[in-house]
Amino acid sequence: MTSFLRGLATRPRLLAELLAASLLINLLGLAGTIFVMLVLGRYVPYGVTATLVTLSLGMVVALAAEFGLRLARRRLAAEALEADGTQRGEAGFAALLRVKAAIFDRMPSGRRDEILRAVETLDRTHSAANLTALLDVPFAAITLLALLLISPSLGVIALVFLALTAGLTLAGEHWYRARISKAQSCERQMRVLAEDSNAIDTVRVFNAAGWLARRWQQARQDLARHGDDSASIQGMVSAASALLTGAQTVAIIAYGAVLCVDGSLTTAQLIGANILAGRAMAPFLRLAQLAEPMARAAAALKLLREAAQLPREQVNGNALTSFQGRLELQDLSFAHPGAVAPLAEHVSLTLPAGGVLVVVGPSGSGKTLFARLLLGLAEPLRGRILVDGLDLRQLSHEWWRQQVCYVPQQPEFLDGSVADNLRLGRDHLDDACLYRAIAEAGLKPWLDTTPNGLQTLIEQGGRRLPPGLRHRLALARALAGGGRLCLFDDPSTVLDGEARQGLYDTLRRLCAEGRTLIICGNDPAIARGASLLLDLGTKPVPRLAAKPQDAEASHA
Repeated sequence: MTSFLRGLATRPRLLAELLAASLLINLLGLAGTIFVMLVLGRYVPYGVTATLVTLSLGMVVALAAEFGLRLARRRLAAEALEADGTQRGEAGFAALLRVKAAIFDRMPSGRRDEILRAVETLDRTHSAANLTALLDVPFAAITLLALLLISPSLGVIALVFLALTAGLTLAGEHWYRARISKAQSCERQMRVLAEDSNAIDTVRVFNAAGWLARRWQQARQDLARHGDDSASIQGMVSAASALLTGAQTVAIIAYGAVLCVDGSLTTAQLIGANILAGRAMAPFLRLAQLAEPMARAAAALKLLREAAQLPREQVNGNALTSFQGRLELQDLSFAHPGAVAPLAEHVSLTLPAGGVLVVVGPSGSGKTLFARLLLGLAEPLRGRILVDGLDLRQLSHEWWRQQVCYVPQQPEFLDGSVADNLRLGRDHLDDACLYRAIAEAGLKPWLDTTPNGLQTLIEQGGRRLPPGLRHRLALARALAGGGRLCLFDDPSTVLDGEARQGLYDTLRRLCAEGRTLIICGNDPAIARGASLLLDLGTKPVPRLAAKPQDAEASHA
């Protein structure tokens, strides 16, 4: 409950204004009780109309002042929470975008969704209405003090019921936290099953629909059970709150009546005391209603804090004035995350600017991982990668990736237009640059058939596009950047004969321009043009050949 009060501590002036407004609001809230007591004690016995008019006018002024203060306090609360809300939204999304690729790859997609939803949960809970409700809680002491001045014994009764209501609120939040944790685990499992259902061909071919449906139903039942538990707790808290409210009224009226009979309390004071007791209880009842959303907010805040602690990619670093294209590997060893043994050890080579390195090996030998290492998306177990003599770990990753024309084995795109995807991180590229890259990638015939050209939308990450078209689009995206190092991961596998010949022409042109080429794949036609060939199929130390023709036969 203190999570978003803590943020106010960094803005003492705003906090002081909120506290002052809350103090005045709660002081003005006493006017209604005073009005009732004075009407019953002064006007009713004597019937002086002027007294009633004066009291009524004073009450109207107090109500107007309280209304204005409440509006001002709501605006102050919204202002206080606005910066925190913006910061939370940016921090939650940035935590995912900046986390190290090796950590991101191992993170379940459901977990990533939880982090983003945690921001929404906090935004809903950390509202101006809830903040002002919390600010009213300590000022209930003013109402309680007024009640003690009227009757110390009735004040003690109200204090006991306030303590019981506060204990109920804390217990309710504790119960909610336990149930929410279990419910989130079930929701996570259901999201994983929903992702599995996207592999519809696998589900049907291997008759897995029944097995998947049973797991889904079980997770759904578990979620419903935990939801029922939460509903039961909420019902119990609401019922207990109503019980305490009613019991307090009975205790105040009953004991107050005894005091009236004894002559130590007037009827007007008894009615006023009952009003004050109810008013002192109101903030605590509101707090009890917030137990569930506050428990959810606490879980969301914990998740965001965990996300903030995840290792992040290096943002700062060196940047070379100009990249010549020289690459050197020194005693490099690497393995898949969590693997027992390394995929390759003691990899050392020097690729001069304008050189061509072809990396071959059977499926699973580490070709894609090798490409990710060069991009800084994975970390080696040992060794160094030098870029024009400078350690890759000392470079700004953002700058380095701008120097690389990268075509992944499984291209992914962002939902947006073709132009958006070709310009990613390179807003300076004009349409002429994009059209040139499209022509070089062999995409012009396809783009000419689309009604919107560069504004053609790519949806669902491009998964609906044919594999060959996706690869040519990835090639156009890579070429648009104009980097000196060209890194292609298995670029020719899904291409037909004509598209493959176009790829060969592109590679020859890039080589003629003096760019450094690294191609991971087993295409013998590409291997023939290499100046170095690295065979990851040879374990544990890959074989490095300066004359790839000698090894061509084994990978043809």
